[in-house]
Amino acid sequence: MQDQREDIQKTFGEYLLAFNTLKPTEVKSFLHLPSILMTSGQVIVMHKTDEVLGVFNVLMESLKLKNFAESKLIGSLQITQLSDNQGLVIGAAKRFDKKDQEIEHFGFTYTMRKVEDKWKIIAGVLHDPETLT
Repeated sequence: MQDQREDIQKTFGEYLLAFNTLKPTEVKSFLHLPSILMTSGQVIVMHKTDEVLGVFNVLMESLKLKNFAESKLIGSLQITQLSDNQGLVIGAAKRFDKKDQEIEHFGFTYTMRKVEDKWKIIAGVLHDPETLT
């Protein structure tokens, strides 16, 4: 198995930058279809691009109402390559508003898959950051 952790980390970093634009069209290319987003309150399965855009539109509009400025990673990412085409990204982040006040913080675990030489998000799980200790 060739070590591809740098590629996984680079792709995830690009996804974070795209997310910070609060434009659903910027993140859609980072998701594999179908893909799953899971929080403590819900599980969303997205089969089509329109569904991805709809889910991220709702999420991003909610952040705009909170005057979202950006998400920042807390600490370093844990990147694990599971096979030649599977990987995990685990970490924690804080979201800040335009006055640099914290809006929220959370842990995350993303399962990624390499498809046609590009790493894509298969499943994203947002969870309490305390579970990362």
